[in-house]
Amino acid sequence: MSKAVPLDFNDAPKQTTGDPPLENAKEIKARLLTCLPSALHYLFPQGKQRGKQFVVGDLAGHAGKSLVVETEGDRAGMWIDFATGEGGDIFQLWAGVINRDAQRDFPQVIASIVQWLGNPTNNTHVGATCCAQPPALPAKTPPTDELGPVTSKWDYLDKSGQLIACVYRYDTPEGKVFRPWDVQQRKMQAPNPRPLYNQPQIVQADRVVLVEGEKCADALIAQGIVATTAMNGANAPVDKTDWSPLQNKQVVIWPDNDAAGKAYAAKAADAIKQAGAHSVSIISIPDHKPSKWDAADAVAEGEDVDMYIATPWTSSTASKDSATTPAIVLEEWLACKRFVGDPSPRQWLIQGVFPMAQVSLLAASGGVGKSFLLAQLAREVAAFNGFRATSPTLFGGELQRKGAAVYFTAEDDCIEMHIRLKSLGDIPDTLYVVPLPDAGGARPLFSPDPNRRVPVTTAFWVSITEQLKLIADLQLIIFDPLQPLCALDFNVPENAQFVCSHLAVLAAESGASVIVSHHFAKREATTPEQAREAIRGSGGLVDGVRCAYALWLPSADRAQDICKSLSHKLARNAVVMGGVVKANGRANLNVTVFVRDDISGILVDRTDDLAQQRPGQHHLFSLFIEAIAQAARDGKPYTKTGLNGVYERRFELPDGLNQLGKHRLVGVVEQLQSDGKLITAMAPGQTSVKWLDVPDGPVARGEAEFVPGHIRSVVGTRK
Repeated sequence: MSKAVPLDFNDAPKQTTGDPPLENAKEIKARLLTCLPSALHYLFPQGKQRGKQFVVGDLAGHAGKSLVVETEGDRAGMWIDFATGEGGDIFQLWAGVINRDAQRDFPQVIASIVQWLGNPTNNTHVGATCCAQPPALPAKTPPTDELGPVTSKWDYLDKSGQLIACVYRYDTPEGKVFRPWDVQQRKMQAPNPRPLYNQPQIVQADRVVLVEGEKCADALIAQGIVATTAMNGANAPVDKTDWSPLQNKQVVIWPDNDAAGKAYAAKAADAIKQAGAHSVSIISIPDHKPSKWDAADAVAEGEDVDMYIATPWTSSTASKDSATTPAIVLEEWLACKRFVGDPSPRQWLIQGVFPMAQVSLLAASGGVGKSFLLAQLAREVAAFNGFRATSPTLFGGELQRKGAAVYFTAEDDCIEMHIRLKSLGDIPDTLYVVPLPDAGGARPLFSPDPNRRVPVTTAFWVSITEQLKLIADLQLIIFDPLQPLCALDFNVPENAQFVCSHLAVLAAESGASVIVSHHFAKREATTPEQAREAIRGSGGLVDGVRCAYALWLPSADRAQDICKSLSHKLARNAVVMGGVVKANGRANLNVTVFVRDDISGILVDRTDDLAQQRPGQHHLFSLFIEAIAQAARDGKPYTKTGLNGVYERRFELPDGLNQLGKHRLVGVVEQLQSDGKLITAMAPGQTSVKWLDVPDGPVARGEAEFVPGHIRSVVGTRK
């Protein structure tokens, strides 16, 4: 055996097979992929670009769409012919077109590609100019569709960022044309259902602006605003669009300034509400803007687009035939022309208490019984036959209207409402009672916009108000209580005003009396004045309604006297006082005395019964004279009017007197003065003659000794 001799290959020449080096093949492929659209149009003159794919009939280049080539992403250059099942990468595609085998004829395939790229095979480098020296096969002008070249393209992604559709724009001599491409079906058609644009951003946003068309959406997106559009803009079939990405979103619709835009906005708003949007509003387009003016125009003109979005026309899109704020023409409101003849009489639900087509507030402390009274009111409205002779008295006035009534309660469940309705009598056919705890829970009608920090209406409000407007002969709407239905701080005047204004719109559009209940703050209230001050939250809540009615508890002594006069068992909260504490215009300002029924717990109006138990006029005068005399002896005399007037201090007077009105009390004083039973005198050190006393009293004799403080117990017949 011969001894093996080691060989040294360090100086041997490079071994070659005729194939291009591997690193050169990779560089050639990279260069080819950078020119992929041009390369595909060169290979297949009758092929067409469809979004991120290129389609052609077959490897022979016939027109069609069976052969699909990916043109973007990691799969760029990969292809498949769905008719034959063939497929591969860009090298195999090129080989098939020039009738070569990609493996056996690999050098020739590379040579053909390099020739098209315009560089010799031994000097390829990424970045060389594509088609610098075209080969014999001529490169043709890239073909276009029959509509001409594509002028714009938009990708529709799902919420995870996956491509689901594309939209191509063509500017033809006849106008712009849009064509959608369904990625999943690989067809020039709109997906079913049609997706919304810009879904990845929608997922993260609280507020979304819906516009007409991708151009407008992109204009707002460039401003940092989350915007979307339905495929085909105002021409989009609303019922075929998937609006679910807008669930729980605050949606602002920005329509184009034309009739089609306004109509589309109204239809889209309805569909978006049905999809569960948190709120829906429509932007007001200024009257001076030209026809078809849109969001993209606003951005191009440097408009404050945030202002438009922050001040939409309506959060409920109540009107479907108008999407602009109705202009006020002052000339139409010239008083001498507008208010001619006798004024129309005010329409009342309860005479002098709750007006029709207006908002009223019922306020009380917790546990007083306001909810039971409201349920009774709703039931009586729905059960009333309309005959004045049988009109029930409620809240101190006669019921004036009959018809449908809707009562929303945020605190009582079905069982409690059933018990109450059972105690009130038969349930009428036109009474709607919605115990929200058993109807999905109490949800806010109004809430703060987390982005703009301003109050907005919710989808719940929109849904409810639209259904209310469909109820025939609707006379009464009750929200009890207001606070759980509003995620707003009523100590902020703007919040209270916002709520009151939307309630007022509901009242005006429905024609019904709208009543909302509210709680007192934790403070004592034994008079109408104190009751008004005790209403919780900003004064804007009281000022924003037409009428405010309060229920309050009388003093312990007063409650005891009432129960004694009516032979009713004295118990906690057995007696409740009620009355109008705020009214815009004429109203029934009398105080009503309610006494709670021992069995049902219903508050019963006993004002007339109590009046029948009161003493006659002669006895009342005697009580009054004694009260005036006692106050003078105590060093705390009355005056006829002013801060120490008999009306201002009426709650210190005996029963039967403290229920009289101001004019009645002043009249009693004047009559007794005329009869010589009372006189006015000057106090020591003063110059005015104003203090009331009996003729032989200490003030009359000039011997009065005034005592600081105020009378804490009722004088006269009290013991």
